[in-house]
Amino acid sequence: MFSLMFRVIKENIAYFPQTLRLARAELKRTYMTSDFGMFWAIMKPFMYLLMFYVAISSGFRGGKDIEGTVCPYFIWLAAGIVQWQFIADLLVGGASCYNRRKSIVRNTKFPLSTVPMIAVVSKMMVYLIMIGILILMCIFMGVMPSIYWLQLPLYIALTVIFLYLWVMITSLMSIISADILEFIKTIKTAFFWLSGILFNVKGRTNPFFTWNPISYLAEGFRNTFAYHIWIWEETSLLMHFVVMLLIMTAVAYLLFRRMEKRLPEIL
Repeated sequence: MFSLMFRVIKENIAYFPQTLRLARAELKRTYMTSDFGMFWAIMKPFMYLLMFYVAISSGFRGGKDIEGTVCPYFIWLAAGIVQWQFIADLLVGGASCYNRRKSIVRNTKFPLSTVPMIAVVSKMMVYLIMIGILILMCIFMGVMPSIYWLQLPLYIALTVIFLYLWVMITSLMSIISADILEFIKTIKTAFFWLSGILFNVKGRTNPFFTWNPISYLAEGFRNTFAYHIWIWEETSLLMHFVVMLLIMTAVAYLLFRRMEKRLPEIL
């Protein structure tokens, strides 16, 4: 198991320049038919955020800030939405990762373990731009850079690891059964509404929140920008997240070991 894991890590590091080029090419193809191109990739999550801010902050919540935060409600909401947009783009899109890249799988010697990373990196480019916009919004609204922002790269890395494993698992499972993709499409909305993206889950002990990686990653951004809490201060939640990553790693290992040699033939 460990030899395969080390090989996968080694392949992703060695082929990262090629992965980056393929991800950039894929991103360009996605928006090449539009005159404004990447503008729409950024405008979509921004309008998404603005819509919820107007509906919830000005409507249901009356503009009240979240208890325990050091920033306006808009920043608290934006931190969760930025995380969700990156995750949501890959919850469903990642499940068709291998099917959408059949030519790479069948006609090149590109390591199959790096194909899910192409999907992650292609979406990550917009993700990093949105994080930059979030930082600018913080400064514009009077939330100055803090020492807690130093943990932001760590949460980004954890998000990438989680999504890589998710894409690996769901894309391999969707090859086995097309129903997997339909099932993920069905539960995507449920994950949004039940993962604490729009409401405060801080301090709640419901297992769905404590074991939900999406909730943990969204709260991680909020700990950085809104609560000023270090990652090690919530040890229990961190351990739950690590356990989920280990389970996902084991599942990804079993699926990849079983299907790696047969994948080109199956596709």
